[in-house]
Amino acid sequence: MVNVVSAAGEPIEPLEVCAKFRNAIGSIIRTKMVLDPMIPDWLTVHEGRKEAMWQLLIRTFILPRGTQDKVKHYAKKMLGESFRRWKSELNTKYVQKGLTPFADYGDITPQQWEEFVRQKNSKESLALGKRNRDIALSNVQKVCLGPGEYQRKADQWRHERVAIIATGLPDPFQGLTDRGWFWLEARKFKIVDGKPHFNEPQTKAVTQKMYELTDLQSQGKFKTKRDKDVLSTALGSKEHGGRVRGVSSKLSFKDGFQEDRSTYKRHDRYKEEMIQAAGQAAESKFREMFAQIAEQQSGQIVTMPLRY
Repeated sequence: MVNVVSAAGEPIEPLEVCAKFRNAIGSIIRTKMVLDPMIPDWLTVHEGRKEAMWQLLIRTFILPRGTQDKVKHYAKKMLGESFRRWKSELNTKYVQKGLTPFADYGDITPQQWEEFVRQKNSKESLALGKRNRDIALSNVQKVCLGPGEYQRKADQWRHERVAIIATGLPDPFQGLTDRGWFWLEARKFKIVDGKPHFNEPQTKAVTQKMYELTDLQSQGKFKTKRDKDVLSTALGSKEHGGRVRGVSSKLSFKDGFQEDRSTYKRHDRYKEEMIQAAGQAAESKFREMFAQIAEQQSGQIVTMPLRY
């Protein structure tokens, strides 16, 4: 029985239900219902088949009243992620090593496997794989979390923080919101002079910027608004839809920034961003024109005609 469901729709209490739910999703993906590696991606899986998978899942878990639609949305999203991981595993463990999966996945036919290998060796697939690897390597802010993400670690981090303060040491995350604090916790660090210290220069720079902005915020010199907070400003990049850094990779803005829910029904933020973008564009254009005029007049004496 599930007692508590998160805002994203994930069953989170009792604690052991998180792993059971994830394992059940992985098992369903590997059944005959989906076990066809020739299916290009999750979007092309027939809706009737997705509904059948959901029905298998719901038979295993008793949900709190009124949460079924939310959990269903989350479950289908996780089924999609599990499907993509399974196909990636087939590629890395078998295709790239010249092996076959029949001993482990007996329901896959030789014809299916032959087509899957052809797909993975195509120019388009190889180019996509290279692009994804390059993106992964370019991510310098690597996170150290397990399957349960931030939700799974939150209580542990809170206990550790309380224990530090209880010894009489300064709070290493003083002034940071849970989102900023959790983002730091998810990366490897050690406490130096009462503050988290990172070896990676990029992460160290983000951390320093976060504490600088926190000080400015306490002085009223920096104001936050929804996702334009200390963390996103320090990182220098906007949040992307469908995840909230430091909170969850499965939450929308609406659920990830609940204190600002009212702003989702207004266009104030959109107008503000448009005005800001227009101002920056005008300033850039002015600078460009000024540079051109200066270049044209370089080394020349400009005389103004007299008017009578």
